[in-house]
Amino acid sequence: MNRFRIFILCFACFAAATGSGAESNLPVLEIQTTKEIGSEPRVPCTVRMVSSKQIKDGNSDLLRGQIRFRGASSQGYDKKSLAFKLDESTRWLGLQKDRDWVLNAAFVDCSMMRHKLSYDLFQSLSVDGAKRFASSSRFVEVNLNGRYHGVYLLMERVERSLLGLQRFNSRNNRHAVIYKAIDHGADFQQLGHGAYEQHEPEPEELEYWSPLEELNQFVSQAPNSKFFDAKSGIATRVDVDNAIDFHLLLLLTSNMDGYDKNFVIARDAPTAAMQQPRFFFVPWDYDATFGRNWEGSVVEPREWLSNHLFDRLLSNRTYQQKYAARWKELRKKQFSVENISRMIDENAQTLGAAATRNERRWKGSIDPNSGELTFAEDLKQMKAWVAARTKWLDAEIGRRTGR
Repeated sequence: MNRFRIFILCFACFAAATGSGAESNLPVLEIQTTKEIGSEPRVPCTVRMVSSKQIKDGNSDLLRGQIRFRGASSQGYDKKSLAFKLDESTRWLGLQKDRDWVLNAAFVDCSMMRHKLSYDLFQSLSVDGAKRFASSSRFVEVNLNGRYHGVYLLMERVERSLLGLQRFNSRNNRHAVIYKAIDHGADFQQLGHGAYEQHEPEPEELEYWSPLEELNQFVSQAPNSKFFDAKSGIATRVDVDNAIDFHLLLLLTSNMDGYDKNFVIARDAPTAAMQQPRFFFVPWDYDATFGRNWEGSVVEPREWLSNHLFDRLLSNRTYQQKYAARWKELRKKQFSVENISRMIDENAQTLGAAATRNERRWKGSIDPNSGELTFAEDLKQMKAWVAARTKWLDAEIGRRTGR
């Protein structure tokens, strides 16, 4: 069956499922399962991506895999996030070729763009030799078992190839690592690794906690003389410039759930050229941002967020100067109110009529903390909140750094 025929059939399914006579302005992901989806185990599924006329890039082949619900508290929502593993790797919509994909439901995020906006902002801070890694994503509409299921954000999973890390080699003694903070104990003040999941190496291949445990011990217990030592201190263990950018993104977005939980920290394996690779941060789970908390409630723009690592760094005068200078630099461009408003408008334009279809599909199901907030109202509130937030941070960062 040729791709044009596939498109016509899936468009007919989409129109029937949504009750609309118009083509989707977004790519449509068709998912079919024969068993009820749960959190575990995964159940078999077939998946097909059909591009719209506006977005031609896509693989419209019928793919097989397994699917499950993902998330923790978000599994209690009517519209649940999904994760699926395909039998074969595929490349969709210009994203990285992979088998593992995330479909974020953004159920309490009426804008449906807080994740994408945050990750795109962090990526925009990259310069040559200092890439800021984050999941790339695309808006799609989903039909699940023939029924319209709304707008989702198709996201890359944060894993080894995305971060450019070396493959696991069992013959080596030291390895590339990825750890995900899953509990509020990930504040760099606790010993051990109890607040984290290991994602690289695959735990089935090797449980490998020593790099993280050594970092937590150093940050929590090293005296200042060792912590800031130029030859063996924190700057030889953590990419400080990356840490600054990560903390500033956290503050800009006011991620209430992300300073001691819900982030990724990674480090490459040592090589002859890089004997002591440094840890770096990768943002993850940014729905509790831009004026809303994880359950949809309002967050005021005046709130400082930090953890023990960032507190220790900000106690140093040299670091304070670098931190303040970076904030002022970003405020002129990436973190300007004008740039963020432009990004919000561009995402809204991409969503187009799909935002209305999603709103209609899930009307009456949104968490009461979000009230009857509409897509348009949320965008307006986000823009006003960003203006208030950046104004407060200009003064607060200046006060904390003496700049």
